[in-house]
Amino acid sequence: MQKTHIPHSAFESLLIAHFLGIFFQPDRWLAGHHMLQTFRSVAAELRSRVRGECFFDEDTRLKFSTAACWYKIIPVGVVAPIDAEDVQSVVRFCNEAGIAVIPRGGGTGLAGQAIGMGIILDFTRLMNRVQSVSDEYVHVQPGVILTDLNNRLRPTGRFFPIDPASEKLCTLGGMIGTNAAGAHGVRYGATKDHVEELSIVLSNGDVVNIGPPGSSQSSSEFYSQILDTIDEPLRSNRDLILQKFPKVEKNSSGYNLRDAIYSEGLDTRKLIIGSEGTLAVVVEAKLKTAKIPTYRMGLLAYFKDYESTLEATLRGLEAHPSAIEILDRTYFLLGSDQRLIQSEAQTMLYYECENDSREALMHDVENLRTILATLHPLHVVELETEAEREQLWQLREEVSETINLTKSKGKTSFIEDVAVPLFQLPAYMRGLQNILNRYNIGFSLYGHAGSGNIHCATFADPTNLDHYRVIDTIASEVNDLAISLGGTLSGEHGDGFIRSPFLERLYGKEVYKLFEVVKDAFDPNHIMNPGKIVGKQHVSILHDLALD
Repeated sequence: MQKTHIPHSAFESLLIAHFLGIFFQPDRWLAGHHMLQTFRSVAAELRSRVRGECFFDEDTRLKFSTAACWYKIIPVGVVAPIDAEDVQSVVRFCNEAGIAVIPRGGGTGLAGQAIGMGIILDFTRLMNRVQSVSDEYVHVQPGVILTDLNNRLRPTGRFFPIDPASEKLCTLGGMIGTNAAGAHGVRYGATKDHVEELSIVLSNGDVVNIGPPGSSQSSSEFYSQILDTIDEPLRSNRDLILQKFPKVEKNSSGYNLRDAIYSEGLDTRKLIIGSEGTLAVVVEAKLKTAKIPTYRMGLLAYFKDYESTLEATLRGLEAHPSAIEILDRTYFLLGSDQRLIQSEAQTMLYYECENDSREALMHDVENLRTILATLHPLHVVELETEAEREQLWQLREEVSETINLTKSKGKTSFIEDVAVPLFQLPAYMRGLQNILNRYNIGFSLYGHAGSGNIHCATFADPTNLDHYRVIDTIASEVNDLAISLGGTLSGEHGDGFIRSPFLERLYGKEVYKLFEVVKDAFDPNHIMNPGKIVGKQHVSILHDLALD
Protein backbone atom coordinates (compact mmCIF):
# COMPACT_ATOMS: atom_id res chain seq x y z
CA MET A 1 0.00 0.00 0.00
CA GLN A 2 1.38 3.41 -0.96
CA LYS A 3 1.24 5.91 1.87
CA THR A 4 2.12 9.56 2.24
CA HIS A 5 3.63 10.90 5.43
CA ILE A 6 1.40 12.92 7.72
CA PRO A 7 3.28 14.64 10.58
CA HIS A 8 2.25 13.69 14.12
CA SER A 9 2.77 17.17 15.57
CA ALA A 10 -0.61 18.80 16.14
CA PHE A 11 0.79 22.18 15.16
CA GLU A 12 2.35 20.82 11.97
CA SER A 13 -0.83 19.00 11.00
CA LEU A 14 -3.02 22.03 11.56
CA LEU A 15 -0.58 24.26 9.68
CA ILE A 16 -0.44 21.94 6.68
CA ALA A 17 -4.21 21.42 6.69
CA HIS A 18 -4.65 25.20 6.73
CA PHE A 19 -2.15 25.60 3.90
CA LEU A 20 -3.82 22.93 1.79
CA GLY A 21 -7.23 24.47 2.42
CA ILE A 22 -5.96 27.71 0.87
CA PHE A 23 -3.84 26.13 -1.82
CA PHE A 24 -6.73 24.11 -3.17
CA GLN A 25 -9.07 27.06 -3.53
CA PRO A 26 -8.35 27.75 -7.18
CA ASP A 27 -9.88 31.22 -7.25
CA ARG A 28 -7.65 32.34 -4.34
CA TRP A 29 -4.32 30.63 -4.77
CA LEU A 30 -3.59 28.10 -7.51
CA ALA A 31 0.10 28.56 -8.13
CA GLY A 32 -0.41 31.64 -10.16
CA HIS A 33 -2.13 32.67 -13.36
CA HIS A 34 -1.50 29.41 -15.24
CA MET A 35 -3.27 27.26 -12.66
CA LEU A 36 -6.15 29.71 -12.42
CA GLN A 37 -6.58 29.50 -16.19
CA THR A 38 -6.53 25.70 -15.94
CA PHE A 39 -9.24 25.80 -13.31
CA ARG A 40 -11.40 28.09 -15.46
CA SER A 41 -10.94 25.83 -18.48
CA VAL A 42 -12.08 22.79 -16.45
CA ALA A 43 -15.21 24.67 -15.39
CA ALA A 44 -15.92 25.82 -18.94
CA GLU A 45 -15.33 22.36 -20.41
CA LEU A 46 -17.69 20.64 -17.98
CA ARG A 47 -20.38 23.28 -18.47
CA SER A 48 -20.18 22.68 -22.22
CA ARG A 49 -20.61 18.92 -21.81
CA VAL A 50 -23.22 18.67 -19.06
CA ARG A 51 -26.94 19.42 -19.39
CA GLY A 52 -27.39 19.39 -15.62
CA GLU A 53 -26.00 21.98 -13.22
CA CYS A 54 -22.35 22.83 -12.57
CA PHE A 55 -21.10 24.77 -9.56
CA PHE A 56 -17.62 26.20 -9.17
CA ASP A 57 -18.40 29.03 -6.75
CA GLU A 58 -16.71 29.14 -3.36
CA ASP A 59 -19.89 28.72 -1.29
CA THR A 60 -20.96 25.51 -3.03
CA ARG A 61 -17.48 24.04 -2.92
CA LEU A 62 -17.24 24.79 0.79
CA LYS A 63 -20.64 23.20 1.37
CA PHE A 64 -19.48 19.98 -0.30
CA SER A 65 -16.04 20.00 1.32
CA THR A 66 -17.28 17.99 4.29
CA ALA A 67 -20.07 15.65 5.30
CA ALA A 68 -21.01 13.89 8.56
CA CYS A 69 -17.33 12.99 8.98
CA TRP A 70 -14.56 15.04 10.62
CA TYR A 71 -12.74 15.65 7.31
CA LYS A 72 -12.76 18.71 5.08
CA ILE A 73 -11.39 18.77 1.52
CA ILE A 74 -12.50 21.49 -0.86
CA PRO A 75 -13.43 20.01 -4.27
CA VAL A 76 -12.64 21.48 -7.67
CA GLY A 77 -16.34 21.72 -8.41
CA VAL A 78 -19.75 20.12 -8.02
CA VAL A 79 -21.87 18.71 -10.85
CA ALA A 80 -25.53 17.78 -10.46
CA PRO A 81 -26.08 15.45 -13.44
CA ILE A 82 -29.53 15.20 -14.96
CA ASP A 83 -29.14 11.62 -16.23
CA ALA A 84 -26.69 8.82 -16.99
CA GLU A 85 -25.44 10.62 -20.10
CA ASP A 86 -24.35 13.55 -17.97
CA VAL A 87 -22.48 11.19 -15.66
CA GLN A 88 -20.79 9.65 -18.69
CA SER A 89 -19.70 13.07 -19.89
CA VAL A 90 -18.21 14.01 -16.53
CA VAL A 91 -16.41 10.70 -16.07
CA ARG A 92 -15.00 10.70 -19.61
CA PHE A 93 -13.66 14.22 -19.23
CA CYS A 94 -12.18 13.54 -15.79
CA ASN A 95 -10.58 10.31 -17.00
CA GLU A 96 -8.93 12.19 -19.88
CA ALA A 97 -7.85 15.08 -17.65
CA GLY A 98 -6.74 13.01 -14.64
CA ILE A 99 -9.27 14.59 -12.28
CA ALA A 100 -10.90 12.62 -9.47
CA VAL A 101 -14.63 11.80 -9.54
CA ILE A 102 -16.41 11.54 -6.17
CA PRO A 103 -20.04 10.28 -6.21
CA ARG A 104 -22.13 11.70 -3.37
CA GLY A 105 -25.56 11.07 -1.90
CA GLY A 106 -26.92 12.66 1.25
CA GLY A 107 -23.53 13.29 2.83
CA THR A 108 -24.36 11.17 5.90
CA GLY A 109 -21.23 9.01 5.66
CA LEU A 110 -19.11 9.07 8.81
CA ALA A 111 -15.84 7.88 7.30
CA GLY A 112 -15.14 10.55 4.66
CA GLN A 113 -16.30 8.59 1.61
CA ALA A 114 -18.09 11.42 -0.20
CA ILE A 115 -15.46 14.16 -0.16
CA GLY A 116 -12.27 14.70 -2.10
CA MET A 117 -10.15 16.94 -4.30
CA GLY A 118 -11.97 16.49 -7.60
CA ILE A 119 -15.43 16.76 -9.12
CA ILE A 120 -18.27 15.89 -6.75
CA LEU A 121 -21.26 14.23 -8.46
CA ASP A 122 -24.29 15.36 -6.45
CA PHE A 123 -27.19 13.02 -7.18
CA THR A 124 -29.66 14.50 -4.70
CA ARG A 125 -30.52 17.51 -6.85
CA LEU A 126 -31.64 16.11 -10.23
CA MET A 127 -31.22 12.32 -10.22
CA ASN A 128 -33.63 11.63 -7.37
CA ARG A 129 -36.59 9.90 -9.02
CA VAL A 130 -38.36 6.65 -8.28
CA GLN A 131 -38.68 5.52 -11.87
CA SER A 132 -41.04 2.56 -11.57
CA VAL A 133 -42.71 0.34 -8.98
CA SER A 134 -43.82 -3.24 -9.63
CA ASP A 135 -45.10 -6.05 -7.42
CA GLU A 136 -41.76 -6.89 -5.83
CA TYR A 137 -39.25 -4.46 -7.32
CA VAL A 138 -38.57 -0.77 -7.64
CA HIS A 139 -36.28 1.10 -10.06
CA VAL A 140 -34.57 4.12 -8.52
CA GLN A 141 -32.01 6.75 -9.37
CA PRO A 142 -29.14 7.09 -6.87
CA GLY A 143 -30.34 10.38 -5.35
CA VAL A 144 -33.63 8.99 -3.99
CA ILE A 145 -33.87 9.47 -0.21
CA LEU A 146 -34.82 6.31 1.66
CA THR A 147 -37.78 7.87 3.49
CA ASP A 148 -39.16 9.21 0.21
CA LEU A 149 -38.94 5.76 -1.35
CA ASN A 150 -40.80 4.14 1.53
CA ASN A 151 -43.46 6.86 1.45
CA ARG A 152 -43.95 6.04 -2.22
CA LEU A 153 -44.13 2.30 -1.50
CA ARG A 154 -46.37 2.39 1.58
CA PRO A 155 -49.72 2.43 -0.32
CA THR A 156 -48.64 -0.81 -2.03
CA GLY A 157 -48.08 -2.52 1.33
CA ARG A 158 -44.35 -2.87 0.72
CA PHE A 159 -41.13 -1.16 1.82
CA PHE A 160 -37.38 -1.22 1.36
CA PRO A 161 -36.39 -3.01 4.56
CA ILE A 162 -32.88 -1.65 5.14
CA ASP A 163 -33.22 1.03 7.80
CA PRO A 164 -30.16 3.08 8.82
CA ALA A 165 -30.85 5.72 11.46
CA SER A 166 -30.15 8.40 8.83
CA GLU A 167 -33.10 7.25 6.68
CA LYS A 168 -34.56 10.77 6.38
CA LEU A 169 -31.34 12.00 4.77
CA CYS A 170 -29.47 9.08 3.23
CA THR A 171 -29.89 8.12 -0.43
CA LEU A 172 -30.16 4.75 -2.11
CA GLY A 173 -26.96 5.45 -4.04
CA GLY A 174 -25.10 6.09 -0.80
CA MET A 175 -26.59 2.96 0.76
CA ILE A 176 -25.40 0.91 -2.22
CA GLY A 177 -21.99 2.58 -1.98
CA THR A 178 -21.47 1.53 1.65
CA ASN A 179 -23.61 -1.64 1.71
CA ALA A 180 -25.70 -0.02 4.42
CA ALA A 181 -27.70 -2.06 6.88
CA GLY A 182 -29.62 -1.02 9.98
CA ALA A 183 -31.54 -2.01 13.07
CA HIS A 184 -33.52 -4.82 11.40
CA GLY A 185 -30.50 -6.48 9.83
CA VAL A 186 -31.16 -9.54 11.99
CA ARG A 187 -34.10 -10.30 9.70
CA TYR A 188 -33.42 -8.40 6.48
CA GLY A 189 -29.65 -8.40 6.11
CA ALA A 190 -27.89 -5.57 4.29
CA THR A 191 -28.33 -3.59 1.07
CA LYS A 192 -26.42 -6.23 -0.91
CA ASP A 193 -29.21 -8.71 -0.20
CA HIS A 194 -31.82 -6.54 -1.96
CA VAL A 195 -30.08 -5.33 -5.13
CA GLU A 196 -31.29 -7.18 -8.24
CA GLU A 197 -29.65 -5.11 -10.99
CA LEU A 198 -27.38 -2.09 -11.30
CA SER A 199 -26.68 0.33 -14.11
CA ILE A 200 -23.17 1.73 -13.71
CA VAL A 201 -20.84 4.14 -15.47
CA LEU A 202 -17.31 2.73 -15.70
CA SER A 203 -14.17 4.82 -15.34
CA ASN A 204 -13.86 5.26 -19.15
CA GLY A 205 -17.46 6.48 -19.41
CA ASP A 206 -19.09 3.27 -20.67
CA VAL A 207 -22.51 2.35 -19.24
CA VAL A 208 -23.19 -1.30 -18.43
CA ASN A 209 -26.09 -3.07 -16.76
CA ILE A 210 -25.20 -5.89 -14.39
CA GLY A 211 -27.50 -8.45 -12.80
CA PRO A 212 -27.23 -11.91 -11.24
CA PRO A 213 -24.69 -14.33 -12.75
CA GLY A 214 -26.14 -15.95 -15.84
CA SER A 215 -28.59 -13.15 -16.59
CA SER A 216 -28.37 -11.22 -19.83
CA GLN A 217 -26.25 -8.13 -19.31
CA SER A 218 -25.22 -5.26 -21.51
CA SER A 219 -21.51 -5.06 -22.02
CA SER A 220 -18.67 -3.06 -23.50
CA GLU A 221 -15.17 -3.90 -24.62
CA PHE A 222 -13.76 -2.27 -21.49
CA TYR A 223 -16.13 -4.20 -19.21
CA SER A 224 -15.16 -7.44 -20.95
CA GLN A 225 -11.51 -6.61 -20.30
CA ILE A 226 -12.32 -6.01 -16.63
CA LEU A 227 -13.96 -9.43 -16.32
CA ASP A 228 -11.09 -11.13 -18.15
CA THR A 229 -8.62 -9.47 -15.78
CA ILE A 230 -10.28 -10.25 -12.45
CA ASP A 231 -12.02 -13.58 -13.03
CA GLU A 232 -9.01 -15.91 -12.85
CA PRO A 233 -7.24 -14.24 -9.87
CA LEU A 234 -10.44 -14.28 -7.82
CA ARG A 235 -11.42 -17.84 -8.71
CA SER A 236 -7.96 -19.29 -8.21
CA ASN A 237 -7.85 -17.69 -4.76
CA ARG A 238 -11.33 -18.77 -3.71
CA ASP A 239 -10.11 -20.79 -0.71
CA LEU A 240 -7.90 -17.93 0.47
CA ILE A 241 -10.79 -15.45 0.20
CA LEU A 242 -13.18 -17.69 2.12
CA GLN A 243 -10.53 -18.23 4.79
CA LYS A 244 -9.57 -14.58 5.25
CA PHE A 245 -12.99 -12.92 5.16
CA PRO A 246 -14.45 -12.38 8.65
CA LYS A 247 -17.26 -14.78 9.66
CA VAL A 248 -19.64 -12.03 10.75
CA GLU A 249 -23.29 -11.20 10.19
CA LYS A 250 -22.46 -7.84 8.54
CA ASN A 251 -19.37 -6.63 6.72
CA SER A 252 -18.79 -3.40 4.81
CA SER A 253 -14.98 -3.35 4.84
CA GLY A 254 -13.04 -3.76 1.61
CA TYR A 255 -14.35 -5.17 -1.65
CA ASN A 256 -16.84 -8.00 -1.16
CA LEU A 257 -14.79 -10.69 -2.88
CA ARG A 258 -16.43 -13.39 -0.78
CA ASP A 259 -19.93 -12.88 -2.15
CA ALA A 260 -18.64 -12.08 -5.64
CA ILE A 261 -17.17 -15.59 -6.00
CA TYR A 262 -19.84 -17.42 -4.00
CA SER A 263 -21.99 -18.43 -6.98
CA GLU A 264 -20.92 -20.30 -10.11
CA GLY A 265 -20.51 -17.12 -12.12
CA LEU A 266 -18.68 -14.01 -10.94
CA ASP A 267 -21.24 -11.67 -9.35
CA THR A 268 -19.91 -8.19 -10.09
CA ARG A 269 -22.89 -6.59 -8.33
CA LYS A 270 -21.31 -7.65 -5.06
CA LEU A 271 -18.07 -5.88 -6.01
CA ILE A 272 -19.85 -2.61 -6.79
CA ILE A 273 -22.07 -2.68 -3.67
CA GLY A 274 -19.93 -1.39 -0.83
CA SER A 275 -17.17 -0.08 -3.11
CA GLU A 276 -17.88 3.57 -2.20
CA GLY A 277 -17.70 4.76 -5.79
CA THR A 278 -14.08 3.62 -6.16
CA LEU A 279 -14.87 1.22 -9.03
CA ALA A 280 -17.79 2.78 -10.90
CA VAL A 281 -20.69 5.20 -10.53
CA VAL A 282 -24.16 3.75 -9.92
CA VAL A 283 -26.77 5.59 -12.01
CA GLU A 284 -29.78 3.30 -11.55
CA ALA A 285 -30.74 0.33 -9.41
CA LYS A 286 -33.44 -2.33 -9.44
CA LEU A 287 -34.17 -3.17 -5.80
CA LYS A 288 -36.17 -5.94 -4.14
CA THR A 289 -38.84 -4.71 -1.75
CA ALA A 290 -40.45 -6.56 1.15
CA LYS A 291 -44.01 -6.86 2.46
CA ILE A 292 -44.75 -4.59 5.42
CA PRO A 293 -45.36 -6.94 8.39
CA THR A 294 -48.95 -7.07 9.58
CA TYR A 295 -48.09 -7.24 13.28
CA ARG A 296 -45.22 -5.87 15.34
CA MET A 297 -44.44 -5.79 19.05
CA GLY A 298 -41.51 -4.49 21.06
CA LEU A 299 -39.99 -5.20 24.47
CA LEU A 300 -37.55 -3.08 26.46
CA ALA A 301 -35.34 -4.92 28.94
CA TYR A 302 -33.15 -2.98 31.37
CA PHE A 303 -29.91 -4.36 32.81
CA LYS A 304 -27.38 -3.30 35.44
CA ASP A 305 -24.27 -3.87 33.30
CA TYR A 306 -22.98 -4.69 29.83
CA GLU A 307 -22.25 -8.34 30.66
CA SER A 308 -25.85 -9.26 31.46
CA THR A 309 -27.00 -7.29 28.41
CA LEU A 310 -24.81 -9.32 26.09
CA GLU A 311 -26.04 -12.62 27.53
CA ALA A 312 -29.59 -11.40 26.92
CA THR A 313 -28.64 -10.58 23.33
CA LEU A 314 -27.43 -14.07 22.56
CA ARG A 315 -30.33 -15.75 24.30
CA GLY A 316 -32.85 -13.36 22.80
CA LEU A 317 -32.01 -14.49 19.28
CA GLU A 318 -33.72 -17.78 20.12
CA ALA A 319 -37.08 -15.94 19.91
CA HIS A 320 -36.43 -14.93 16.26
CA PRO A 321 -36.72 -11.13 16.71
CA SER A 322 -36.34 -8.79 13.74
CA ALA A 323 -34.18 -6.39 15.77
CA ILE A 324 -32.14 -6.36 18.98
CA GLU A 325 -30.78 -2.89 19.73
CA ILE A 326 -28.42 -2.03 22.58
CA LEU A 327 -28.57 1.46 24.07
CA ASP A 328 -26.55 2.46 27.12
CA ARG A 329 -27.39 5.08 29.73
CA THR A 330 -24.99 7.66 28.25
CA TYR A 331 -26.77 7.30 24.91
CA PHE A 332 -30.19 7.89 26.49
CA LEU A 333 -28.99 11.00 28.28
CA LEU A 334 -28.21 12.63 24.93
CA GLY A 335 -31.91 12.55 23.99
CA SER A 336 -34.54 15.15 24.76
CA ASP A 337 -37.12 12.55 25.81
CA GLN A 338 -35.84 10.72 28.87
CA ARG A 339 -39.05 9.00 29.92
CA LEU A 340 -37.60 5.63 28.97
CA ILE A 341 -34.62 5.95 31.34
CA GLN A 342 -34.52 3.71 34.43
CA SER A 343 -32.33 5.28 37.08
CA GLU A 344 -30.56 2.08 38.17
CA ALA A 345 -30.00 0.66 34.66
CA GLN A 346 -26.69 0.94 32.82
CA THR A 347 -27.95 -0.55 29.56
CA MET A 348 -31.14 -1.42 27.74
CA LEU A 349 -32.01 -3.92 25.04
CA TYR A 350 -34.87 -3.28 22.66
CA TYR A 351 -36.31 -6.39 21.02
CA GLU A 352 -38.76 -6.09 18.14
CA CYS A 353 -40.76 -9.02 16.79
CA GLU A 354 -42.85 -9.01 13.63
CA ASN A 355 -45.03 -11.46 11.74
CA ASP A 356 -48.00 -11.65 9.41
CA SER A 357 -49.71 -14.00 11.87
CA ARG A 358 -50.68 -12.58 15.25
CA GLU A 359 -50.62 -16.07 16.73
CA ALA A 360 -47.03 -16.63 15.50
CA LEU A 361 -46.02 -13.19 16.76
CA MET A 362 -47.37 -13.84 20.25
CA HIS A 363 -45.61 -17.21 20.30
CA ASP A 364 -42.26 -15.46 19.70
CA VAL A 365 -43.06 -12.76 22.26
CA GLU A 366 -44.00 -15.34 24.88
CA ASN A 367 -40.79 -17.21 24.13
CA LEU A 368 -38.87 -13.97 24.62
CA ARG A 369 -40.64 -13.28 27.92
CA THR A 370 -39.66 -16.75 29.15
CA ILE A 371 -36.02 -16.25 28.15
CA LEU A 372 -35.84 -12.85 29.83
CA ALA A 373 -37.36 -14.21 33.05
CA THR A 374 -34.33 -16.52 33.43
CA LEU A 375 -31.93 -13.57 33.01
CA HIS A 376 -33.44 -11.36 35.74
CA PRO A 377 -33.45 -7.94 34.04
CA LEU A 378 -34.09 -4.94 36.27
CA HIS A 379 -37.28 -4.12 34.40
CA VAL A 380 -39.19 -5.13 31.26
CA VAL A 381 -41.58 -2.87 29.36
CA GLU A 382 -43.77 -4.10 26.51
CA LEU A 383 -44.43 -1.71 23.62
CA GLU A 384 -47.64 -2.98 22.06
CA THR A 385 -48.83 0.08 20.15
CA GLU A 386 -47.28 1.67 17.10
CA ALA A 387 -47.09 5.00 18.98
CA GLU A 388 -45.02 3.42 21.77
CA ARG A 389 -42.63 1.81 19.33
CA GLU A 390 -42.40 5.03 17.31
CA GLN A 391 -41.36 6.87 20.48
CA LEU A 392 -38.43 4.49 20.87
CA TRP A 393 -37.36 4.76 17.23
CA GLN A 394 -37.66 8.56 17.29
CA LEU A 395 -35.36 8.65 20.31
CA ARG A 396 -32.97 6.32 18.53
CA GLU A 397 -32.96 8.55 15.44
CA GLU A 398 -32.64 11.78 17.43
CA VAL A 399 -29.63 10.64 19.45
CA SER A 400 -27.99 9.10 16.40
CA GLU A 401 -28.25 12.48 14.66
CA THR A 402 -26.82 14.20 17.76
CA ILE A 403 -23.87 11.82 17.80
CA ASN A 404 -23.19 11.46 14.10
CA LEU A 405 -24.62 14.42 12.18
CA THR A 406 -24.45 17.36 14.60
CA LYS A 407 -21.01 18.93 14.36
CA SER A 408 -19.33 19.10 17.75
CA LYS A 409 -15.75 19.18 18.97
CA GLY A 410 -16.70 17.11 21.98
CA LYS A 411 -17.47 13.82 20.21
CA THR A 412 -16.11 11.83 17.31
CA SER A 413 -17.04 8.65 15.47
CA PHE A 414 -13.80 7.01 14.39
CA ILE A 415 -14.13 3.50 15.90
CA GLU A 416 -17.89 3.31 15.64
CA ASP A 417 -18.74 0.39 13.40
CA VAL A 418 -16.95 -2.80 14.43
CA ALA A 419 -18.84 -6.06 13.93
CA VAL A 420 -17.71 -9.33 15.52
CA PRO A 421 -19.04 -12.89 15.60
CA LEU A 422 -21.93 -12.97 18.04
CA PHE A 423 -20.18 -15.24 20.53
CA GLN A 424 -17.31 -12.72 20.70
CA LEU A 425 -19.51 -9.77 21.69
CA PRO A 426 -18.64 -9.97 25.42
CA ALA A 427 -14.90 -10.09 24.69
CA TYR A 428 -15.15 -7.16 22.29
CA MET A 429 -17.18 -5.01 24.70
CA ARG A 430 -14.75 -5.69 27.56
CA GLY A 431 -11.72 -4.97 25.40
CA LEU A 432 -13.22 -1.79 23.94
CA GLN A 433 -14.06 -0.42 27.37
CA ASN A 434 -10.56 -1.25 28.65
CA ILE A 435 -8.91 0.60 25.76
CA LEU A 436 -11.01 3.74 26.14
CA ASN A 437 -10.73 3.78 29.93
CA ARG A 438 -6.94 3.42 29.67
CA TYR A 439 -6.78 6.65 27.65
CA ASN A 440 -9.44 8.45 29.74
CA ILE A 441 -11.82 8.84 26.80
CA GLY A 442 -15.55 8.80 27.56
CA PHE A 443 -17.88 6.83 25.32
CA SER A 444 -21.40 5.69 24.55
CA LEU A 445 -22.18 2.22 23.22
CA TYR A 446 -25.22 1.50 21.11
CA GLY A 447 -26.23 -0.25 17.91
CA HIS A 448 -27.23 -3.57 16.48
CA ALA A 449 -26.36 -6.11 19.13
CA GLY A 450 -28.36 -8.83 17.39
CA SER A 451 -25.99 -8.61 14.40
CA GLY A 452 -22.82 -8.26 16.49
CA ASN A 453 -22.46 -4.68 15.20
CA ILE A 454 -21.64 -2.29 18.07
CA HIS A 455 -21.43 1.45 17.47
CA CYS A 456 -19.22 3.51 19.75
CA ALA A 457 -19.34 7.30 20.08
CA THR A 458 -16.21 8.58 21.76
CA PHE A 459 -16.18 11.88 23.60
CA ALA A 460 -12.85 12.88 22.15
CA ASP A 461 -11.94 16.34 20.89
CA PRO A 462 -9.27 16.54 18.16
CA THR A 463 -8.56 20.17 19.17
CA ASN A 464 -7.60 18.92 22.64
CA LEU A 465 -3.93 17.99 22.32
CA ASP A 466 -4.19 15.21 24.93
CA HIS A 467 -7.01 13.63 22.92
CA TYR A 468 -5.34 14.30 19.58
CA ARG A 469 -2.23 12.40 20.65
CA VAL A 470 -4.11 9.17 21.43
CA ILE A 471 -6.75 9.00 18.67
CA ASP A 472 -4.51 7.14 16.19
CA THR A 473 -3.38 4.76 18.92
CA ILE A 474 -6.96 4.05 20.00
CA ALA A 475 -8.03 3.40 16.42
CA SER A 476 -5.14 0.99 15.92
CA GLU A 477 -5.78 -0.88 19.17
CA VAL A 478 -9.54 -1.17 18.63
CA ASN A 479 -9.04 -2.43 15.09
CA ASP A 480 -6.47 -4.96 16.33
CA LEU A 481 -8.97 -6.09 18.96
CA ALA A 482 -11.69 -6.56 16.35
CA ILE A 483 -9.33 -8.51 14.05
CA SER A 484 -8.13 -10.74 16.90
CA LEU A 485 -11.74 -11.72 17.60
CA GLY A 486 -12.48 -12.57 13.97
CA GLY A 487 -14.40 -9.35 13.41
CA THR A 488 -14.48 -6.64 10.77
CA LEU A 489 -13.73 -2.92 10.99
CA SER A 490 -17.08 -1.88 9.52
CA GLY A 491 -20.38 -3.67 9.77
CA GLU A 492 -22.38 -1.16 7.72
CA HIS A 493 -20.78 2.29 7.39
CA GLY A 494 -17.87 1.55 5.05
CA ASP A 495 -14.17 2.42 5.09
CA GLY A 496 -13.59 5.90 3.66
CA PHE A 497 -10.51 7.65 5.02
CA ILE A 498 -11.09 6.32 8.55
CA ARG A 499 -10.65 2.59 7.99
CA SER A 500 -8.92 2.16 4.62
CA PRO A 501 -5.40 2.33 6.15
CA PHE A 502 -6.21 -0.76 8.24
CA LEU A 503 -7.62 -2.99 5.49
CA GLU A 504 -4.36 -4.75 4.70
CA ARG A 505 -4.05 -5.52 8.41
CA LEU A 506 -7.59 -6.96 8.43
CA TYR A 507 -7.37 -9.12 5.30
CA GLY A 508 -3.64 -9.78 4.93
CA LYS A 509 -1.31 -8.89 2.08
CA GLU A 510 -2.56 -11.54 -0.36
CA VAL A 511 -6.23 -10.57 -0.21
CA TYR A 512 -5.32 -6.88 -0.24
CA LYS A 513 -3.41 -7.50 -3.47
CA LEU A 514 -6.62 -8.94 -4.91
CA PHE A 515 -8.35 -5.69 -3.91
CA GLU A 516 -5.67 -3.89 -5.93
CA VAL A 517 -6.24 -6.19 -8.91
CA VAL A 518 -9.96 -5.33 -8.85
CA LYS A 519 -9.29 -1.60 -8.45
CA ASP A 520 -6.71 -1.48 -11.25
CA ALA A 521 -9.00 -3.38 -13.62
CA PHE A 522 -12.04 -1.16 -13.04
CA ASP A 523 -10.14 2.10 -12.63
CA PRO A 524 -6.66 1.94 -14.25
CA ASN A 525 -6.11 5.69 -13.91
CA HIS A 526 -7.33 5.77 -10.28
CA ILE A 527 -9.74 8.65 -10.78
CA MET A 528 -12.70 7.02 -9.03
CA ASN A 529 -12.93 8.35 -5.48
CA PRO A 530 -9.20 7.88 -4.83
CA GLY A 531 -7.72 7.27 -1.38
CA LYS A 532 -10.51 4.99 -0.20
CA ILE A 533 -10.17 1.19 0.14
CA VAL A 534 -7.20 0.98 -2.28
CA GLY A 535 -4.60 3.57 -3.29
CA LYS A 536 -2.48 6.23 -1.67
CA GLN A 537 -3.44 6.64 1.95
CA HIS A 538 -2.29 8.61 4.96
CA VAL A 539 -0.41 6.94 7.80
CA SER A 540 -2.66 8.79 10.25
CA ILE A 541 -6.44 9.15 10.25
CA LEU A 542 -5.89 12.70 11.56
CA HIS A 543 -5.58 14.60 8.30
CA ASP A 544 -7.64 17.25 6.51
CA LEU A 545 -9.63 17.79 9.70
CA ALA A 546 -12.63 20.11 9.74
CA LEU A 547 -11.70 21.98 12.89
CA ASP A 548 -13.65 25.18 12.28
